[in-house]
Amino acid sequence: MMAAKSQVNPRDFNRAIFKKEARMKSKALVILIAALLIVSAVLVGAADKKLRIAYITNGPYNFWTYSAAAVKGLEKDLNITIDFLEPANGTAQEQKQLIETEVARGADGIAISVVDPDNATPFLNDVMQKVPMVMFDSDAPNSNRLAYVGMSNYATGRMAGKAVTKVLPNGGGFAIIVGRMDAQNAIERRQGMIDELNGKPYAAQYPGEMTPNDPNIALGGGKWTLLDTRTDGGDQSMAKSNAEDTILKFPQMKLMVGMWSYSSPAILSALSDAKLFKKMKMMGFDMEPELLQAVKDGNAYAAFGQDPFQYCVQAITILANAARGKATNVPADKLVDVPALEITSKNIDKAWAAYKQQLATGDAYLKATAAQ
Repeated sequence: MMAAKSQVNPRDFNRAIFKKEARMKSKALVILIAALLIVSAVLVGAADKKLRIAYITNGPYNFWTYSAAAVKGLEKDLNITIDFLEPANGTAQEQKQLIETEVARGADGIAISVVDPDNATPFLNDVMQKVPMVMFDSDAPNSNRLAYVGMSNYATGRMAGKAVTKVLPNGGGFAIIVGRMDAQNAIERRQGMIDELNGKPYAAQYPGEMTPNDPNIALGGGKWTLLDTRTDGGDQSMAKSNAEDTILKFPQMKLMVGMWSYSSPAILSALSDAKLFKKMKMMGFDMEPELLQAVKDGNAYAAFGQDPFQYCVQAITILANAARGKATNVPADKLVDVPALEITSKNIDKAWAAYKQQLATGDAYLKATAAQ
């Protein structure tokens, strides 16, 4: 008699298949959860990593004390270390060496006020293949930078040009004292003044064409004359000599304009020595204490103030967010505008109160780091 074949209950078979599939799904789910936990840990680690970001100025100028005031707060709030660097002589070669050092140290981002953008751009683009960069104050517009943070130097130059029409309503000659004319901020400020006095249609950004640095440039159909643009190559000790020489060379001059932060104190010192405050007008860019005091005392018409505190805040925040894969909120045109302020006798007290606080904080930071 043959043994009867065993019968498989379809229900038992389906139940076995279901259990097998359940075990497989459970195992896959465990693997997926583990993978997600690993990815999450990596992302959290990246977000929590203490970054190193460099902030490189265009020289050791008092102007950057305002930026230094932002450093300690940013380091704490963003969990970063900031290398605040001021090239001793304000040269492009020094900036290049500082950048190379920061790249070698593993910097996660570099912010810089570019001294010589035309010649520096190829080098900067090479660096940006490894380390993201943001420009502030003085741009390298043809580079691959993430953003430019600052006021429109051209628009502020237009503001200064309009001020010239108020200071010299009947026309006259004026001179500009500046560090160098190969820095983008100097190019744009000067050109903004020239275009405003020539009555060109207003534009917020530099149109890209620079008037050559020639003497005796007739503006406004000859109503005003840019007698000279004197440069000192970033050497602060030469600024006063340039101002003194200009005073002697152009006795008909009615106005002097300090275009870099240290230019105005040099002009004021030269005017004081020559006892010309009552005869000659002056105005300047940036917020050196000597210039602000001159505005308050009536010895300067205006200071066209930047906000280097915000330059530091905005530039460093963009780089920190970029390094952590977060949204940078940079506009499509990559221009992060920090508007300029025209400081006159009407608003000097309020503006200077804020600046004094920043100066005190920044000075304390710089002294502390210098002692280390």
